[in-house]
Amino acid sequence: MEIDEDVKEFLIEGYEYLNQIEEDLVALEKSDSDPEVMNRIYRSLHTIKGNSGFLGVEKLESVAHAGENLLSRLRDRTMAMTPDITSALLETIDAVRSHMEALEKTGEESPIVHTELLDRLLQLQESTAAIPEVAIQEAEKIDLTAEPLYVEALVSIEQLPIPAVNNTTTEQVIAADTEGDKFKIADAAIRVDVSLLDKLMNLVGELVLCRNQILEFANTQTANTQNDDTLKSVSSRLNLVTSELQEGVMKTRMQPIRTIWNKFPRVVRDTAFTLGKQVQLEMEGEETELDKTLIEAIANPLTHLVRNCLDHGIETSEVRVAKGKPAFGRLLLRAYHESGQVNIEISDDGGGIDPDRIRNKAVQKGMFSAVDAARMSDREALNLIFMPVFPR
Repeated sequence: MEIDEDVKEFLIEGYEYLNQIEEDLVALEKSDSDPEVMNRIYRSLHTIKGNSGFLGVEKLESVAHAGENLLSRLRDRTMAMTPDITSALLETIDAVRSHMEALEKTGEESPIVHTELLDRLLQLQESTAAIPEVAIQEAEKIDLTAEPLYVEALVSIEQLPIPAVNNTTTEQVIAADTEGDKFKIADAAIRVDVSLLDKLMNLVGELVLCRNQILEFANTQTANTQNDDTLKSVSSRLNLVTSELQEGVMKTRMQPIRTIWNKFPRVVRDTAFTLGKQVQLEMEGEETELDKTLIEAIANPLTHLVRNCLDHGIETSEVRVAKGKPAFGRLLLRAYHESGQVNIEISDDGGGIDPDRIRNKAVQKGMFSAVDAARMSDREALNLIFMPVFPR
């Protein structure tokens, strides 16, 4: 199905906004003292709402509008961020994403109205949750006139006349200039369709074959003539250019591993909340790059590993304290280059895996006899968890 260019641009930008909002909401739940993070969340959702209204995607617009109203109260510091509010806003992001995914697949937004979510957002908005006096005092210090100006529009929409602003303050001019610099930095990057990159990769592959044939031919020439010298010079130059082109095209497919890591703060937050556990997520080496194909291939396995750490590894706060551990569990994601390879480590400070329990499970499921299981080393027993038939 061919997607309209305006809709395609809306979806591409919208997914980027949603990923950033998710990350910011999880961070804001831990500390809502950063007004810039709150403003960024509000601006992003406001832009999605505005663009969806332009496209006539009414159900999506209504959900985004309800979330924006709640964020407005949080931004104005008339109510405090709570786990319930964070959960509701995250569900709002999920609802917006579901409409966008339906729009991408069918050309129409999802028919779901999300009545319960809209009612919940309204109830939270009308609640009178008090915020600490210190936070109120800090809010009074915020200069709202210095908030950066922003423009919400689809790339393909023609520029509209902007109303003149009277009595512009120095702070507003500085804020606008700062925001303008951000857009200039963003303009330095462009989006390229993956199918085009694949085509370029195939063409580069053909060019490499031609390069190799020419080099082989040039090296077999024995006569010491001017033509032979010219051929060798040209083939040498072709070799250099082709190698650089091949390296450059391959780099266009490289993406930082944070592309998939960005969703883990939300996964950890939701899973830990459901399990009644407290977990601190740490990530190292987020700039480590991998080919896009590998990024897509390892996304689900990494998610399963993270969930297993939370489900079976890290204990509840009560159990941890009883064992003399900190109440908060620690989950570490680490990526780094070593000997031409990319290593990805996922570790936690939980109770670990009991080899005897693994052996007993294998015997119960008839995978091994009790005698064979007893002969296994601890490493062999631990490796059983990677078998598809091993019970979870």
